[in-house]
Amino acid sequence: MARDYFPLKENMRYEYSYNSSEFEGEAKIFIDILKVVKKEGKTTAQAKMTFNLRDTHETEYEIKKDKKWVVTTDGIVIGGRREFPLPVKEGAKWDESPDANEIVSLTDKLSLKAGKFSQCMKVLTKIAGGDAGTAVRYYAPDVGYVFEDYYAEDKICKVELLSISKLKKEEAKKKK
Repeated sequence: MARDYFPLKENMRYEYSYNSSEFEGEAKIFIDILKVVKKEGKTTAQAKMTFNLRDTHETEYEIKKDKKWVVTTDGIVIGGRREFPLPVKEGAKWDESPDANEIVSLTDKLSLKAGKFSQCMKVLTKIAGGDAGTAVRYYAPDVGYVFEDYYAEDKICKVELLSISKLKKEEAKKKK
């Protein structure tokens, strides 16, 4: 059975640490999956991202998954992007102008604050074809996005998964 590198499960919270050259200190990011709708070969999740540093910012966005792609309309480092093509296959390449992406491994192991992960997918991004830097991000099976190192001319960022939990009933209800 194929591994699910971006599971969309309702009422889940993903907590990340986020460091960036754009600000001092460590931000905490919460990604809440509020609602998941499946129909006609497509899954759409309503998500909320909460950015906590000195103040708090919230953004609602969508995550879409069909037979060909996993696409986010917002995100921690760069906003929306095509995360990766489906079915997942080592060596798969895609361009998101001006960036070039490739799935370079499906067997990486990571030890993070959230735990140890194996059989991780590693995506290498050459920013502006490699002229402006590189980014590496990892997705763990049955977990999703767990880590990203982003080295560009304009900023350097690191995102790490800290924990996954169920949303409390009050949070899930008031956010729908």
